[in-house]
Amino acid sequence: MTFFGHFHAALWRYTFSRPAFRIGRMSLQKNINAPKTSAVPALAMQPDAWDRQSFWQFADKAKAATEALAEQKMKVLPQLPVEALRQFCIQYRFFTIDYISDLALLLVKLPFGGLRSLLSQILAEELGEGDAARAHPEIYDRFLASIGVKSEQIELRLPANRTILSELTAEMSRRSPAFGVGLRGMGGECLCQTYLSVMFEHLRAHPYMREHADDIDWEFWTIHTGEEDIIHGELTRQAIDDYLRQDPSVLPDLASGYERSITAWNLFWENIFDAYASRPRSVS
Repeated sequence: MTFFGHFHAALWRYTFSRPAFRIGRMSLQKNINAPKTSAVPALAMQPDAWDRQSFWQFADKAKAATEALAEQKMKVLPQLPVEALRQFCIQYRFFTIDYISDLALLLVKLPFGGLRSLLSQILAEELGEGDAARAHPEIYDRFLASIGVKSEQIELRLPANRTILSELTAEMSRRSPAFGVGLRGMGGECLCQTYLSVMFEHLRAHPYMREHADDIDWEFWTIHTGEEDIIHGELTRQAIDDYLRQDPSVLPDLASGYERSITAWNLFWENIFDAYASRPRSVS
């Protein structure tokens, strides 16, 4: 079973263990450009089934399932040839770059309030707070250089993942602000930290990483797997909960955006595993 399939099996078990969730139907979206319906998300719930309690239950279970499946699949990292490991790491940089652009787009659409202010602070930090050298994509590129990634390799991205990320940006543009909060506010800030922590644990166990640990620039990982990012996640959750309390009508769109982010996030990583942890795939 693929990573994508394993995730949905785990999330199915987490979610269906509680009868409070009224699930419409299960749908695996293999092609991000496939025709979309209201059931595009991995686990589609009827709009009237959501309330704040059921949504946060679902979010917690999705996060737990993500962590469990990441733990299972990331175990392969210490066994990869070093060049495959480098290529694996390169692909994540494109998520960081597009996440920043999408977060900026979300801020334009959000009303003034606590959530907009918090996400603007996170965006400023991602961009280095006025210092371009401190922007998180730049910090990540220094990590890549320190593990031997050549400058001519750094722009080589999987075409399938280029499509995924560009489609998320398009959806961010045309959908509601609440959908964007679920897609990039929760999807980027809440799921990402959990996943990166597991990735870092297995990444640093690779023989090459252990041998060159003193020469590797670990700053990106210190930021994104440490206390700062944990606090970001907690603050984001609280700000989103306040957003939902202030306007409960946004919940169906926000939940739809979050389910969409789970689908995209797991397909993004499945493509990377397929390319570098099983069989080769073209990059461009």
